[in-house]
Amino acid sequence: MGPYILKRVLWAIPALWGLATAVFLLSRLLPGTFGTEQILQREGAYFSKGSETDRKAAYREYVARTGQDLPLFYLSVNPKSQASAITPHLTSSDNAQEQLEKLSWRYGSPAHAQAYIARVEALEKSFETSADELFRAKLALLRTNDHIAPLQQTVKEIIAIAPQPQVRAAAAKVLTALQNLKQQQQPLAFLLPQWTWHGTNNQYHQWLLRALQGNLGESYSSSRSVTAILLEAIGNTWWLLLCSMLVTLVIALEGSVMMAQKRGNLLRKFLLPLLFLLDSIPPFVLALLLLVLLANPDFLQLFPVYGMGYYMPQKLSLWQELMQWSYYMALPALCLVLFNLPYLTSQVYNAITAAMQADYTRTARAKGLSEAAIVRSHVLRNSLLPIITILSDFLPALVTGTFIVETIFAIPGIGRLLIESVLSRDYPVLTGIVLVVAIFRIASYIVADVAYAWADPRIKQKMR
Repeated sequence: MGPYILKRVLWAIPALWGLATAVFLLSRLLPGTFGTEQILQREGAYFSKGSETDRKAAYREYVARTGQDLPLFYLSVNPKSQASAITPHLTSSDNAQEQLEKLSWRYGSPAHAQAYIARVEALEKSFETSADELFRAKLALLRTNDHIAPLQQTVKEIIAIAPQPQVRAAAAKVLTALQNLKQQQQPLAFLLPQWTWHGTNNQYHQWLLRALQGNLGESYSSSRSVTAILLEAIGNTWWLLLCSMLVTLVIALEGSVMMAQKRGNLLRKFLLPLLFLLDSIPPFVLALLLLVLLANPDFLQLFPVYGMGYYMPQKLSLWQELMQWSYYMALPALCLVLFNLPYLTSQVYNAITAAMQADYTRTARAKGLSEAAIVRSHVLRNSLLPIITILSDFLPALVTGTFIVETIFAIPGIGRLLIESVLSRDYPVLTGIVLVVAIFRIASYIVADVAYAWADPRIKQKMR
């Protein structure tokens, strides 16, 4: 048994590594970053009142501090026209990087496209203090277009209307850069692949080394350790999962056992349609219904609407903290129980019903055993294998259900943290959460194997 579990754990390590690698790379390839949303935005962001130069300087400092100026992986394969246009540290913003890639792809000359981007940035600095909206509109066209002809026309218009000599000189250099790009263009360069080896000085290698040491990096939004953030959130999620899972399991087992007996006909006729109706309600609708019915001052305000009540003015004793935690967790736990109870009860009931038709059940009846004794002593034990299989899939599904519940009830757990990290593009936290969920799923499968061996000695013999 021990060597079998050890082998399963060893097999889980490369699975976790592959999953973590895929999540890390895919998250970094998503459009937009925390820096571009919070630093480079001109309106509604923290740095929006600063000048363009200050925002770009803050962005470059942020990118260097978080290691995003490094290549993403050890190796990259790109068209030759984009070979030198893929490193983020060449430009000061994601918009400029995107335009650089488009120009390099279209005209096949990354060096001249990069020179054009640098000239545009110099032109922008020459009149960034100006409040002329026309200049800013022209500059926006230079930042977004990837065709030379309209770009040249826009630059000529800027030269014609620019009042300052330094602006006209900077615009003339932009025009020269466009002419060089047009003369040196190689339209078919995108058909030629080019391999680039970045060595160990890349984002993935640095992250993997820290992850092996138990350090998942720092959050982009708060600069705090991802490990510390996850540990704070896991506590609430873990107790919410444990309480709701135990209650759901007990109700499902007891309800299935009672329905499987002959005297449970009335209960079966009432409970199965009710579970079917409950299963048809989406989880977010169920959570909102509970809020309206049990946390509404206009109906029954038995529970708080949201949160965990952490911000209390006085210090509470351990017993008071436990009572407060139970008070705030009751409604979210009830929502999870009601959401998962129909599926689990249906599956357990089907497993027990199938075991009731077996030969050993008929033999137990022939011996004169009572219906309750047959179900609890013979049927339940022999139907444990399918129940264990159901539970091994039920636990990860329960984790997924907490995401919706924690978001609606504002519970500071893993689910709410996942939603916040996705919205803020906090990719280190997002990767850490996916790793935690994956570890939880693999652990549930290993526990299921151990439970198989306990329920059926024949499986234990095969595991040796």
